[in-house]
Amino acid sequence: MNNLKLAFRRLFRKGEHAFTRIISLTAGLAFGILLLSEVLYYYSYDSFYPDADRIYVVHENFKMDKSSDKLESFPRVSGAIAPGLKAEVPGIEAATRLNSIGDHVIYTDDLNSYDASISLADEHLFDVLPIPMISGNPQEILKSPMTCMVSQELAENIGGDVVGKVISIKNYPNKELTIGGVFKTLPENTNYTYDILVSMVSTTQFFSWDGTTNWMGNDRYYACVKLSPGTNPKDLAHAVRAMQVKHQDIEKMEEEQQGIVLQYSFMPIKKIHVDNVKDMIVILSTIALAVLFVSLMNYILLTMGTLVTRAKSSAIHKTCGAETKNLQQMIFSETAVLFLVSIVGALLMIWALKPMAEAQWGHSLSSVLNPYVIVPLALLVVSLIFVTSYFPGRFFSRVPVATAFRDYQQKRGKWKLVLLSFQFVGATFILTVLVIVTLQYNSMKNADHGYSAEGVYYGSTEGMDGNKLSTVLNELRAMPEIETVGLGYDVPISGASGNNVLSPDEKRDLFNVADFYEADGNYLSILGIKVDEGEDFTSKEAIANDVLISKKGAELLKLNNGWTDGVLGKQITVTEHGSTTIRGVFPDFVVRSISDPDVRPSVFFYLPEERFEQLKIENPSMSFNIMVKAHEGAQEGLMSKITEVFNLGFPYDDAEIKSLEAEQLNAYKGQKGFRNAMLIGNIIILLVTIIGLLGYTFNESARRRKELAIRRINGATLWDILKAFISDLEYVAVPAVLLGLIGAWFTADKWMQNFAFKVHLHWGLFAACSLFILLLVALIAGINYTRTANQNPVDALRQE
Repeated sequence: MNNLKLAFRRLFRKGEHAFTRIISLTAGLAFGILLLSEVLYYYSYDSFYPDADRIYVVHENFKMDKSSDKLESFPRVSGAIAPGLKAEVPGIEAATRLNSIGDHVIYTDDLNSYDASISLADEHLFDVLPIPMISGNPQEILKSPMTCMVSQELAENIGGDVVGKVISIKNYPNKELTIGGVFKTLPENTNYTYDILVSMVSTTQFFSWDGTTNWMGNDRYYACVKLSPGTNPKDLAHAVRAMQVKHQDIEKMEEEQQGIVLQYSFMPIKKIHVDNVKDMIVILSTIALAVLFVSLMNYILLTMGTLVTRAKSSAIHKTCGAETKNLQQMIFSETAVLFLVSIVGALLMIWALKPMAEAQWGHSLSSVLNPYVIVPLALLVVSLIFVTSYFPGRFFSRVPVATAFRDYQQKRGKWKLVLLSFQFVGATFILTVLVIVTLQYNSMKNADHGYSAEGVYYGSTEGMDGNKLSTVLNELRAMPEIETVGLGYDVPISGASGNNVLSPDEKRDLFNVADFYEADGNYLSILGIKVDEGEDFTSKEAIANDVLISKKGAELLKLNNGWTDGVLGKQITVTEHGSTTIRGVFPDFVVRSISDPDVRPSVFFYLPEERFEQLKIENPSMSFNIMVKAHEGAQEGLMSKITEVFNLGFPYDDAEIKSLEAEQLNAYKGQKGFRNAMLIGNIIILLVTIIGLLGYTFNESARRRKELAIRRINGATLWDILKAFISDLEYVAVPAVLLGLIGAWFTADKWMQNFAFKVHLHWGLFAACSLFILLLVALIAGINYTRTANQNPVDALRQE
């Protein structure tokens, strides 16, 4: 306690540079803790479930033919797999399945609307993935048709007492759900989220096909199993195979379709998210540790510089009987106090950055306050206190008593250069990575996606009255700002579902396509997608269900079927669509985004506008997009005008219009956020490095002021002095910068493996970053040494 009191007294004493050290530590700790907390947060996913170590997600592993030995893995299975595993495989204690309906708008009786993620669930859900219930019996609720449970958060938004109330879904206007219970809201750190759970026996109310008893096909079910204590998932392989032989006739399928493989594996639920973000874990950890390391090296450098001026204090303590451990305890106490102040400052800084951090991470910062994050971070901070206090304490305790009273000065400062070099490594590393990340982001954002997004707006007909669709279309076409109006199921940035193209004899699957389903004659022209071969859907010969296929798909058809005369006019069979005629071939475009492209061939099927209207009237839950192309320069305020027209068809005036250009840009928000994080980290490291460099050059110029004076007296010019002193720094900076470049290259290469499209890493980029750091070192050192060198030499030599 006495050491702590002394530490607080010295906190802002002149010459201690406490404020400078606190700034350095605060900035480094804030950024380091923020990044490391996110890394640790990844490891906390689904850890809140009881017996989480025994819960596994069932994956479907498959390959379609002999063309590759690699198995594709998919975290969804057919509807009968989960109950089949429970019934047929010993060692599985419980099994359940979920089937997502998607994100929807729901309405209550008072016509208030709420956003909710909805899933169908069977009655065994809480046997595997239990969540505390606020009210209701989950087993009974999930066995009753058109009955549901809602989260506590949604219940509170609706009004609190919701049991027995009826809700409806915007996209299913004639379907009403009765709320039977309330469950505690799921934590954010989970792989599968939902706000509403609907009984799985209600499947036919939302899907035209009930796949709950399917052993193959309709692979959309998220299946989880809980293994019996002591069961190894690898030991289940034989029983799982026996289940497949019994129910899937897998042996016959393997014989008929040689090369096909269909297997099931069990992935630990706690490792699912970690496996998905393993590259990001490495990158964030590397950057966080780099920032912390530079900050701590700077702290040690500044601390040991102040301890030189306290040499007499060390000697006095020793002559009064202090032992080595007492002096080390004193430095430890001072370090602990500075760390405590810095941690408070770091937490305040993190709180100030909260909106930006939450936008980047996609979850609230409060969600990281769990033992998986807090405990490791606390241990890390304690370790840092011990490490950063050990070396200064060791130095302070070894100051010779005999020389301490003779104006003790360190004769050699190589250890300072070593600490400073670590900062140069970190500064070069993070600056170079920042430049690469920025170039990659800009190149993706501005790249040609193969379609036009400028001036394109779209909105879903989900919840629209089918009888008013024609009115909406006519009003849109009457707007002077609108050039073209079209109808289609999806847009490229949203991705597409999948269907298989079959062989001519329809006995085997040739390849899977990104299926954009139906589109009218205007849809592709709005996107600026032009047909290279054949005709588009505006042709008078086009009939419903004709298909346009991308160039990649056309090439695969030629290769698989031996069609040397092209694909135009050929008949192909596509699952869900049946037999269809190829009307034309269009260039491949980017499906989803360049950072996460869907590399499958893509297809569009023709459906006339009047047929769209007819289907919407017949099936009100059917939804597709109305897309408009605006005249150039007519976008200002246009979105609100389009929304007004759309609302003519919505009973609750809740149309949602999106800009395709904005959605395309939003697809790269992850890369933008990573760039912003790198920018903050770069500013922090450069700030810390500059502080350390200023401290080093100030101490060095003070320590060598007599040498500077003698050089000036002997005729040395200012340039000669600067060259001699700066070269000492550059000899250390050059290898440190090269080491930083090597680290940056490996990190950037690892990060860019996530992208199909990569910016070229030219050597000039690395040269420019290293030159910037070396010039910065020279500039700061030059300013400090110039100030000392221009002083009167007599003042420096007066003490001799």
